[in-house]
Amino acid sequence: MILIALLIAFSIERVVHLPAFWQMDFLLARWLDWSQQKLSPGKQQQLDKPVPQAIWLLLPALLAGLLVTLLDNSLVTFIAGIIALLVGMSCPDARSAYKNYLKAANKGDHEAVAHYQQQLNLLAGSDASRPINQTVCWLNFQYYVAVMFFYVVFGVFGVLAYAAIRSAELHQSARFNSLPLQRLRWALDFIPVRLAGLGLLIVGHFSRALPVWLSSLTDLRCDQRDVLAAVVDKAEDMTHHPDDKTDAAGAQLKLMKRQQIVWLCVIALMTLSGGLY
Repeated sequence: MILIALLIAFSIERVVHLPAFWQMDFLLARWLDWSQQKLSPGKQQQLDKPVPQAIWLLLPALLAGLLVTLLDNSLVTFIAGIIALLVGMSCPDARSAYKNYLKAANKGDHEAVAHYQQQLNLLAGSDASRPINQTVCWLNFQYYVAVMFFYVVFGVFGVLAYAAIRSAELHQSARFNSLPLQRLRWALDFIPVRLAGLGLLIVGHFSRALPVWLSSLTDLRCDQRDVLAAVVDKAEDMTHHPDDKTDAAGAQLKLMKRQQIVWLCVIALMTLSGGLY
């Protein structure tokens, strides 16, 4: 069921242009606005504390996970999993910005290239100086690889909780000023980034990327974006012309997509062996 839900969700997200209410950014903003209006002034003041803020952020994910657990129905769990995956993976703005970036680069429109690169960096939560290839790989990781990991391990709750924290860090950090969202994201992404790196070793240049990946296992300080970028760079052994604005990004993004297929195959094997349902 887990594998089928993943395959269906991946297929729908790539083929269908999902409206705004399927996106966690939209849903989280609506939840925060609605719930804040329902609270009394006294209770609103309590939202300045870390624990109430954490509950406020994760309450929809907790309720969804609890409902699926209490119903204990395979069909409900399956459908809820697909819906949660679509909400966690939906990123039409990033997909559209990347397509427009490629079109602008192929036309030689440097002004548009800079504009869409800045837009992609904002959507990824990256600084403006980060190369485009690192940005698109990070976007692929946080909307697909990490979501897949949290769904397999923690189910519906895991997907929605991760997506809510991701959205809060990118767009709602002012409302959650008592929560260390950046450190929380760093901790949540630690294992998925290393698993993505392991997948890159399998589909990429193993001997070049292995030392970088091994050193990342004990690196407790480096930004997870930098860890992923370093492994992708070593695993992808092609040379790129410095004037080509799309070559490196396209090649590394393909590598990220191939390592997703590796993990889907692993999930399939675990399902066949009875390790997953």
